[in-house]
Amino acid sequence: MRRWKKYKVRLMAAGLICTGCLCFSALASEGSSSNVWLSVTQIPSEARVSVTVPLAYGFVVRGSVDSNDTNPVSVEGGNLIVPNVKVHVSIPSDPGSGTKAEFELQTISEHAIPIRNYSTDVREEHMEEEYPPREGLPIELKPFIAGYDNDEGKTHYWKVVKDDPTWDGTSSQTRFKECQMLIDDVAFSDPGEVTISYEDGNTELKSVLWYDGTIALNAPEDVQAHGYTAAGTALIPSEKYVTVDVKVGGRQDEYSRVEESLKVGAIFWKVIPGELPEVTP
Repeated sequence: MRRWKKYKVRLMAAGLICTGCLCFSALASEGSSSNVWLSVTQIPSEARVSVTVPLAYGFVVRGSVDSNDTNPVSVEGGNLIVPNVKVHVSIPSDPGSGTKAEFELQTISEHAIPIRNYSTDVREEHMEEEYPPREGLPIELKPFIAGYDNDEGKTHYWKVVKDDPTWDGTSSQTRFKECQMLIDDVAFSDPGEVTISYEDGNTELKSVLWYDGTIALNAPEDVQAHGYTAAGTALIPSEKYVTVDVKVGGRQDEYSRVEESLKVGAIFWKVIPGELPEVTP
């Protein structure tokens, strides 16, 4: 299977696509968040479109080798760790005294992942000026996950699905290793297709799951006062914090192997530039 880092994505529709490698990229100052700079520019245009978004998502199932642990997998049940959860050791282990470690899951923050918009544009009446004033540009984001509903969707033992796969505790189909991704409690549940272009020039139509809606980012405030870079992007962005969640199928005892108990996946983003307001704020 071709690796994600070789993918270049084109949409057969209006809009800009941000793509990235299948990995976690954390800014040291951002604590637990996973963010990467992504910049795209409309040409010909004076718009400078720049956003920071998470390029990957991941979670860990706290499985069990005990066949009696037939529990559904969930954050509430304590056997699913998602990006805004950390393990807190309340009592460290002490081999000398025989003390076993005790730990608990703690939520780092209710809103874990920051998305920032640095985008600016120039009004048409200022286009011919040598140093035209720049203003903040609102942006909409519509992410998607590739590889849905086919064999390639089953990567790293997992398959991304459009509905909640959480086991109900009674049915014979536990939906082991199926997962559903959510941002701000909105699921990736809208099936579609995207044309993928590979480095060798070949193209492929892939099934994807679109985010069911869009994520709106306000324009950066008062760009003239706060300043912008030589490239035209705002020094102080607008900021929106979003929650990241996942629903996982299967029973706890089915996740008895470490390599089948974690999932890392790539998120792709369609970036939709907005328009400047009729009147400068």
